Amino acid sequence: MRAYLGNRVGILVVGLALLVGGVAVLLAAGERPGDPVLDLSFFTENAWARPFGVLVPLVIGIVATRWLLVALGWGRIGTRTGSGIAMLGVALKGVQGIGKLYVRLVGDSRMRISIDLLPEADPAEVIGRLNAEAVSRVRGMVGRGDLPTLVRLHIRRR
Repeated sequence: MRAYLGNRVGILVVGLALLVGGVAVLLAAGERPGDPVLDLSFFTENAWARPFGVLVPLVIGIVATRWLLVALGWGRIGTRTGSGIAMLGVALKGVQGIGKLYVRLVGDSRMRISIDLLPEADPAEVIGRLNAEAVSRVRGMVGRGDLPTLVRLHIRRR
């Protein structure tokens, strides 16, 4: 499953759960205007249940916050460079089966190149082209000829 699809499905599930919960609370409050909507007597009567009553929502909140931050792109290291992506595309022109190209500069210390290959791509041809000219062209475009570079090839099955 692709990450964006997982995020969308996750957001849908969380949204539906919140919607159903909100509607249930509104319906329960409408039926009993003077009574409390939620009975917490279980937690007040059982001392052993109090830590669970605090920790479970806390853990759910931390996991949801982390998921949201990752989905928004926070925590990613480096910045994308459009000129580097364009130069990589020029260097790999004519190679069949190239999907998406990513070039990311990580501070002043290194560069990351990611290439998504379709099933019909020839990885040997892509690697040969990368070794011969592509990486050096991208390094020249970003202005650092001696920049250490990590290249990742992602080969799709279908």
